[in-house]
Amino acid sequence: MEKQPQLKFQVVYDYLVRGIESGIFCPETRFPSERKLAEKLRVNVSTVRRAFRDLIAGGVVEKRVGDGTYLIHGGAADAAGQVNIVISNYPGEAQNEIAELAFEEGRRRGLLCRIVRLGSEETTMFIRTAIRFRQPTMVLGDDLLNDTAIREIAGSSWLFAVLANRLDQLGVPSVIGDDNHGIRLIADHLHSLGHKRIALLHNNSGHPIENIQIAVWRAVTEGAPELPAEVPTGAQPVEYAFQAVSRALVRNERFTALIALNDELAQGALAAFNENGIRVPEQISLVSIGDTPFCRYAVPPITALNPNLAEHVRQGFELLAHNRLRPGAPELLRLVVPSLVIRRSDCALSPFFSIQLNPREATAL
Repeated sequence: MEKQPQLKFQVVYDYLVRGIESGIFCPETRFPSERKLAEKLRVNVSTVRRAFRDLIAGGVVEKRVGDGTYLIHGGAADAAGQVNIVISNYPGEAQNEIAELAFEEGRRRGLLCRIVRLGSEETTMFIRTAIRFRQPTMVLGDDLLNDTAIREIAGSSWLFAVLANRLDQLGVPSVIGDDNHGIRLIADHLHSLGHKRIALLHNNSGHPIENIQIAVWRAVTEGAPELPAEVPTGAQPVEYAFQAVSRALVRNERFTALIALNDELAQGALAAFNENGIRVPEQISLVSIGDTPFCRYAVPPITALNPNLAEHVRQGFELLAHNRLRPGAPELLRLVVPSLVIRRSDCALSPFFSIQLNPREATAL
């Protein structure tokens, strides 16, 4: 395959990194101005600025207003007590909670944690910076890593841990919830309440974690309907979950409990039940996976599988520490056991009701 030519900013980036690694640029010294570097390298100023942006995001370079750009990171030795926590710049409660937990866990371990918010288009260059300067890095979620970034991480896997995304089969150290255990925990709870027909509401995304959850649900339930919400990429799951559940009610799909694979799906399901006169939990039980504030403050509050984010973070730090000592044979997977938080959206199946899921037609015997 023909090698793709480097973009101009990548050429400038490599020039700056070589200068840092060779000692031409030393810590706490000021770089030449962007204009002077542009003239020297025969590129425009915006190209130099773009190259500096990746070094600034990597914590290697600092731009001081009115005073210029300084090197603050001299190489691998400076990274020993530092961990990057990379999260999406798309706002999200779980991401913010993970960042706060990571900062506190790092402080307890005597480490400096840098919270870095990135878009997917910026992640690959950030990963390359972390590799060049030997910076231990945790990446949260699955919306930041494209194929190129995954290959870069796999080539230096001992420096990285990815949370809430399973990429161990691609050589990327991963920390994920034990979805096999989690789905079985929910099913056992609902079975204990007398529910046998337990439906599943999912995104139909084809994501490896979702595929595992669906496979386990199929193994532990019999005859209940599967409700794929068919959520397009980038769309809001709530609306599509509402439509999927509403269609199931119109078709008179028979189930007495529903598992939603995330809280946004659960929100859409609850709205569909309310719209169609189906009472939760008297006529149908609802359980979600995620346990965000929505579950705590919904009406009724929703029983949910809590992923134990604090343990995800702790295992991420443990994985980084473990692999730093074994760079030639890194550990690739750690599972975190979730817990079930019982609230008021599920109850024992009543012998006094015949659950017929035609809207507004559940009748007492």
